[in-house]
Amino acid sequence: MFRIITLFTLVFSLFTFKVNAQEKKQKINYEKEGYVKAIVIHYEVENCGYLIELANKAKTKIAPDKLADEFKKDKEKIWVKYTLAKKQPMSTCMGGKLAEVVDVKKRK
Repeated sequence: MFRIITLFTLVFSLFTFKVNAQEKKQKINYEKEGYVKAIVIHYEVENCGYLIELANKAKTKIAPDKLADEFKKDKEKIWVKYTLAKKQPMSTCMGGKLAEVVDVKKRK
């Protein structure tokens, strides 16, 4: 009887582990979560530093208020969630509109 209970417990544990692993592998739909496809650009003109070019038809560029060092690579593909600054302050960078970056994820 003890062996049957032990075997049942082992099989149940393995099944639960497999289901949890499959749930973790499910891909997140970043577009549904409010993210936009983009590329980080090292923009050396006008003292801009790094800009984010959105993957829309107009190739809109935004100047992020903050960008983690791990994303400061030219041509880095990312997902970005942002809001444009309500009042565009004066800046030496005329390459893009100032935006508050809410979140950034690496894109493959």
